Amino acid sequence: MTAPTLPFDDLEKVYEHLATTLDALPEADESHFLAQLALALAHRVPDIDQVMAAIDEARQGATLDQA
Repeated sequence: MTAPTLPFDDLEKVYEHLATTLDALPEADESHFLAQLALALAHRVPDIDQVMAAIDEARQGATLDQA
């Protein structure tokens, strides 16, 4: 059984809101904001394996972006 996911349209809204928020922050604060966001979202997920998998997925995406 897989966990429910956001519909694509909602995911686009999240992306746009996140991008706008990051653009409004000083660059020096971006990492701290993203860490706080990750912890806030992780707090809402009742399964540590899903949280750890999301961290690994994001790390892989970041690695691919640098290639």
